Amino acid sequence: MPNTDDSSPQTGPTLHRAIEALVDVLNQHQVRYAIIGGMALIQHTRVRTTDDIDALLTLPQIAMPAFFESLEARGFDVELVKNITELRDHGLTTIQFEDIVIDLMRPALPAYAHVLDRAVDSRILGRSVRVSAAEGLIVMKLLAFRPIDEGDIQDLLAAYGDSLDLNYVRAELDSVMGPEDPRRVKFESWVGNAAGAV
Repeated sequence: MPNTDDSSPQTGPTLHRAIEALVDVLNQHQVRYAIIGGMALIQHTRVRTTDDIDALLTLPQIAMPAFFESLEARGFDVELVKNITELRDHGLTTIQFEDIVIDLMRPALPAYAHVLDRAVDSRILGRSVRVSAAEGLIVMKLLAFRPIDEGDIQDLLAAYGDSLDLNYVRAELDSVMGPEDPRRVKFESWVGNAAGAV
């Protein structure tokens, strides 16, 4: 289960203000969301340096102008037309809060929608925040599969061990990649290593 000790990276008060303002606006507009990426990983494994926030969300096009206007009113740097167009057409847009970069992402794949469905409540900076479950993070990191993601996946496997729903992870991977995909092969190897370390 996620940490409940208000873990956060030591990157200063700006990140704290950014996550607080973002969550306030998400809640104000009743947006379904999950914090993903480094901020979510902190809640599941360890504190690490991060200077950005990643959020997966569902937001109807008709609600986008008011949502981005509320973000702007809370101090985010917003380019209204650009951000709406990018989120609507490409499923990803970026805004900033001082020096903090915030990526807003719509669930373009069913696997991402399922990550959102399985989000869990966590405590970040004294408030309830929806974050991706550990299994959802593993799925998203297997799809992205950057070098940092490989280490993060192994950390999640080590932290959760047998309590992970690996059947869910494998079913999501089945929908986007074959069994011989190098990401699958590595994942199963890491699962075996984590089991052997217990």
